[in-house]
Amino acid sequence: MKALLLALTLSACTGMVDKGTTSGDDTTDPEVDGGTSSPDAPMVNAAVARAQQWVDAKVPYCQAANHHKDYDSACASTCTRPDVPAWDDYRSDCSGFVSWAWGLPAPGHITDTFAPYDTSVSKVIMAADLQPGDAANNDDHIVLFKEWTKPGTEATFMEEPGCSSATPYAHEFTATVTLDDEKIVIKSHGTFTAIRYTP
Repeated sequence: MKALLLALTLSACTGMVDKGTTSGDDTTDPEVDGGTSSPDAPMVNAAVARAQQWVDAKVPYCQAANHHKDYDSACASTCTRPDVPAWDDYRSDCSGFVSWAWGLPAPGHITDTFAPYDTSVSKVIMAADLQPGDAANNDDHIVLFKEWTKPGTEATFMEEPGCSSATPYAHEFTATVTLDDEKIVIKSHGTFTAIRYTP
């Protein structure tokens, strides 16, 4: 039922979900953090480490699982990226990227199934409380929070930005931010809600 709901719900950052891909990757424990985070943020280092795999490989943006039809008209008609069995069933769009980082099942959630729109796997937090492995979401795009470079005013994020981007693959960027309760304005990216994975 959830797969059908995901297939019917589209977001600007995510495409149709291929109902034929449902396996997740359980080779990495998403809750290992080396004891560096608060008890409320169990995935700190694991989520960033998983995301870093895609950033290092420059995994191309696709709104489909690997070798499946891509529904984003700005992308190639078939998603073609390096064959990595742990990644193949995931969409390599923005929400598939965060789903992979958080250890959620493939093909991944979409922006509308993360907080603040849906709280089944995440919750809203104060933007000033963002920790590595948290995320910032809006109805159009989601990015993973990597770290504060200047606490409260500048941060590094990780994202899959879209086929029409100058960097259409997983990468990180540093930007000036403005905080207002749970809202975070990321310069040149827009206004987002700070969220945290909830197991």
